[in-house]
Amino acid sequence: MTDFETWMAEVAGRPGPGEQRLDQLRVGDGIDGLTDAEAAAWLLKVMADYRREPAGWQVRVLVGRTGPECTGPVPSTGRFNATVATVMDQAQALADTTRRPVKVIHGVHGKPDWFLRTLAKYAAGMGPFTTPIWGVIPSPVGRPPCRPSTVGRDVSNRR
Repeated sequence: MTDFETWMAEVAGRPGPGEQRLDQLRVGDGIDGLTDAEAAAWLLKVMADYRREPAGWQVRVLVGRTGPECTGPVPSTGRFNATVATVMDQAQALADTTRRPVKVIHGVHGKPDWFLRTLAKYAAGMGPFTTPIWGVIPSPVGRPPCRPSTVGRDVSNRR
């Protein structure tokens, strides 16, 4: 078992929000609907730092509750849009496995403010986004997982 898998199993073993609260977040404000106490107790953070290299776009992902606790693996095809989609698919898988909301903070070369410009340049078809911080809520139990593009939301820098 990798460090990431061990960490994920540890997080999944702790109480998180119930399905009723997750339903409220899904139809409401997403992770912006969390109170400060709920965010401190339940919210997982993923920090994705994209870098352009000769082989194409690569990403380093750090995962944690209050800060980086471990590194998550992310395969990359070298294309920016596919790399971002892979990060969001893995964030959705993390949310579904742990049954916790996930906040994904995207950056390019360590700078979150570069992400939107890079997204507009290399992946304009992904949609008009206004922030490099996206939220993911676990898919409803008993239903197939949702693609993050249908459940992820732009969220403020409130947390």
